[in-house]
Amino acid sequence: MTKRHLALVASALAWTPLLCGLDSPSDKGVKLEPQPKEVRLRDGGFQVGPRTKIFVQLGHQAEDRIAAETLAEEVEDQAGLKLNIFGMKAEGKAEGGAIVLARLEDDRVRHFLARNGLKADSAVGPEGYLLFSDKSHLIVAANTGQGLFYGVQTLRQLLRPTGNGLICPAVGIRDWPSLQKSVPALSQLGKPEFASRPQ
Repeated sequence: MTKRHLALVASALAWTPLLCGLDSPSDKGVKLEPQPKEVRLRDGGFQVGPRTKIFVQLGHQAEDRIAAETLAEEVEDQAGLKLNIFGMKAEGKAEGGAIVLARLEDDRVRHFLARNGLKADSAVGPEGYLLFSDKSHLIVAANTGQGLFYGVQTLRQLLRPTGNGLICPAVGIRDWPSLQKSVPALSQLGKPEFASRPQ
């Protein structure tokens, strides 16, 4: 092999990781910790501005309000915007440009997310979440308040300053814990048994 051929091969090998990873979130400026199981980025994004509201489904406000308040604090810290939090009936429809924190028990939310490539299957479980955003929607949905809180933690990392507000890139995310916690409660452990020591 000539020196020229070696240089071409070396150049191709140097570019291979970049070419193979064009669709990975980190190459498009989105770095998330921990990295979600499934991330699909698209063009555009959801604008968070002075008129944006956060909606939490009625019946879950006590548990889900923690996630909503955490998100509102992040928006205020990054952009100085104070977003209002409202309760919303499951069958209600949030106005355009609203952030919706929903439960996956809501059929309309599940069907909307499925139409956009986010399936709420058993893999999501109690601690997983789905996150979807485009120009007019920003939805975080989960089976439990804990899953919703984890989804909001990912959303906080996605928000970037722009103009007089923030932007969340157009994205579809499915994530769940790698290991389910199976530590028994202390009350289930009973008294420890000790082997008798030889005397």
